[in-house]
Amino acid sequence: MAAGNRLVVVGYDGSQGAEAALLVAVEEARRRNATLRVVAAWHVPAPLVGATVTLTDADRLGEDIRTALTRMVDQAVAAVRSEDADIDVEAVVIEGQPVPVLVGEAAGAELLVVGSRGLGGFRELLLGSVSHQCAQHAPCPVLIVPPR
Repeated sequence: MAAGNRLVVVGYDGSQGAEAALLVAVEEARRRNATLRVVAAWHVPAPLVGATVTLTDADRLGEDIRTALTRMVDQAVAAVRSEDADIDVEAVVIEGQPVPVLVGEAAGAELLVVGSRGLGGFRELLLGSVSHQCAQHAPCPVLIVPPR
């Protein structure tokens, strides 16, 4: 980690909320002269791993999810680098539930940035479950960004 070991972490899932959070996180990293860590978490949904899906199929599905998410995060990181070559940006794609992954990646960070709504299902909620849980459990300040 360059930039004097300063770190801003942003959760990224490709949603509109994540795009808004990424834009804010870029600004925060620039202001703080910090490395920007773009973090995405993935897992094979539990209902898919059962009597009708073999472990081999679940492994294949997991690999497909990881590959697609890695491609999406790499594109987001490339876009940040093309806009501002001076920002040190790193991509992290980890298997796991979003909250523990984000909270873990934010250890030692100056700031964790998340969108207020992600790809989850309850659209009527003002605050998504991931942003709500990160605000409660992160080891650093959390900035929750509303959609643009």
